Parts: sequence; C-alpha cells; structure tokens
Amino acid sequence: MHFFRQARAWRVIATLATAILSTPLAAQALSPLDPEMWEEPYQPPPPLPEGLQGTVRRDPNATDVERIDQIAQVFQAIQACWRAPSGSGYSGQEITLRLSFKRSGEVLGRPRITYYNAGTQPEQREPFTRAVREALTRCTPLPFTESFGRAIAGRIFSFRFVDAQPM
Repeated sequence: MHFFRQARAWRVIATLATAILSTPLAAQALSPLDPEMWEEPYQPPPPLPEGLQGTVRRDPNATDVERIDQIAQVFQAIQACWRAPSGSGYSGQEITLRLSFKRSGEVLGRPRITYYNAGTQPEQREPFTRAVREALTRCTPLPFTESFGRAIAGRIFSFRFVDAQPM
C-alpha cells in the first residue's frame, strides 16, 4: 500500500510540474536541455569591405565637384581632375592606387600602387603614370564637408585609373 501512495505522489508531482512548465512564465526559464533554448555560438558581424573602390576613366565631360559629402563624389572629383596623357588613346594601361584621406581632404601618407598593367604602347607608360600623380597633386585636398571628412578619415580608397576601351 505504501508503494501505491508513493507512485501516486510522483504522478501528482509530474502533473503539477507539467502544468507549471506550460505557463508563459515558465517558458522564460526552460531548462538548458531544451534544444530550442540553445544559443548559437558567437558569430562576429560580417566585416566591412576592405576599402571603397572605383574606376577612373577618360571622360572629357567630367565636371568639377565643389563640395564632397558622398562617397561617389570622391571618385567624380578625381575623375574630373585626371587628364589622361595626350595621344594615349586606349593604350591598355591600368594602375590601381590605394590611399586614405585626412578629414581635411589631404592624402594621408603615401599612395600605394597595388596593380599596374603596362599596356601595349611602351612610349606611353611614363606619361600615363605621371598623369595619375599629377591628378592627385592637382585635386588634393579634396573639398570634403566637415561631417563627411570626419566619417571617412582613414578609410581606404582604391582608385583604378584605366586607359582602355570602355566595355
């Protein structure tokens, strides 16, 4: 008889536990054995792009940018300053520069060449690279707005100067 009382007591406890755990309050404190409560392992947020990239091509209709407050305007301003060497005419040359700007619009440090394609016309190689250097000298400091300068100071920009037939 004692056995039946114990079994009945366990059934009552099990019934009460089920009733208590089915309430909304209990749902907040489920056991860690519940697979729905397992936490995902820490996943760091995806990284930001390594840098901002843009292509600068010969464009006789490019206009100067008076104040820069958008990323696209940075590339437009450099394109307006770049004057491809006269007579180059689609030599196939390419040069990619990586650089950062100070909040004042000046170039931070020295630009770094990350890619160079010499193209098909050897006599145009030196004038092409000189034209790229002159564009940065002529353009900088860029006319950043104060808030834009603070936002992009130190961010890496990649400028790909291309003297090739547009696709």
